[in-house]
Amino acid sequence: MKANFFLLRQRVLRADPANAGMWAIGAGHAMTHAYTAALYLLLPFMAKDLGLTYSQIGFLLAVRQFMSTVVNLPAGIIVDTLGRRNMFMAVSLLGMAMPYLAISATSSFWTLAVCMALLGVASFLWHPAAITSISEMYPASRGYGLAIHELGANLGDTLTPLLTGVLLGYLTWRQVMSATVAIGVVLGVIALQTIIRMRRRVGSTVKTPPPAGYLAGLRTLLRNTNLMILALVSGIRSFTQQGLQSFLPLYLVNDLKISAALVGFYVAVVQVSGMVATPIAGTLSDRIGPKRVATAGMLTTSLAVAAFAALDLGPAFVGALALVGFFIYSMRPAIFRWAIGVVPRQYEGTTVGTLFTTQALFSTLMPLIGGVIADRVGLIAVFYLIAASLVVGNLAMLAVPDLRRPVAAPEAGKG
Repeated sequence: MKANFFLLRQRVLRADPANAGMWAIGAGHAMTHAYTAALYLLLPFMAKDLGLTYSQIGFLLAVRQFMSTVVNLPAGIIVDTLGRRNMFMAVSLLGMAMPYLAISATSSFWTLAVCMALLGVASFLWHPAAITSISEMYPASRGYGLAIHELGANLGDTLTPLLTGVLLGYLTWRQVMSATVAIGVVLGVIALQTIIRMRRRVGSTVKTPPPAGYLAGLRTLLRNTNLMILALVSGIRSFTQQGLQSFLPLYLVNDLKISAALVGFYVAVVQVSGMVATPIAGTLSDRIGPKRVATAGMLTTSLAVAAFAALDLGPAFVGALALVGFFIYSMRPAIFRWAIGVVPRQYEGTTVGTLFTTQALFSTLMPLIGGVIADRVGLIAVFYLIAASLVVGNLAMLAVPDLRRPVAAPEAGKG
């Protein structure tokens, strides 16, 4: 037991130079989330300056979400059939920087709409290329690599609003956007150079399927019951996360009458605990199997959400939120590790696209359903819905067998 704990601590806390590629991919993922996180914080200032209504803001965000939903599955297919993962990751980072820069210079609503659509395409183009790169370069450490990828997203979501808030004390929203692009381009170039160097070092064992045979293989993939169930589970996890992001601040302010500063602290608790969880969950999914990790994550999250919804927890409320953040973020690398393990290697990009498509669809549905329930029943009922959806996801996972054992590790992929 002590030996296992030592190995887990060494794997999570001590970086291995051979894993520089996965850390660079995680850094690139952090930048894709940084653009989005900064945008959400800048929206009130942009709306005030441009005279946008709430309906117009909602339309702009809906355009971005819709385009991300549309692009997910095709992006996975393109990555599988063409390869060129480095190129697609570069296109994604550049494709976010250019519209972001255009937004900082325009006052036209329809130009903003076009830029938001391009942001939706570029941000989700990243995932199939990045996640399959981790699987290709580190086949024996997929769970750990996916956890580092998720950790990058958490860092981008947590640190960017803090930095953006500080910059807004000295700069206009347009200047902050320009500064964000400058930082993003520099860090993106460094990350891409590292990825290219590490890919050359570890090589590639994945063959790109011929286009003629791909459609037949794709039909087989879509008939993969285990994959379809995991896609549903991934959508439910996203449904839960979107619900907490959308309705937790409203519940804290409107029902519990908590100050804005304390609301910010509570939301940060969810993010920080998620940052702690992801590398641990990724490592455990490699060692004991992703099914156990994902099942524990869903069950614990449903209990924690139901507990803080049903009980007056007082100071223990922070602990409940920490549990929610810890387990809701731990599920994602485990589910992705599980999904790419039940399909042929040459179709992993399509698998990632499939999972992100269901996530985007469920993320779109949650605010609509939750809003109706909150209006008719009350905000507290939304959290019971979240808890119930997690129970459904847990039951669905019982039908999918766990992965038998990790792939044999090459020297460069040891963690």
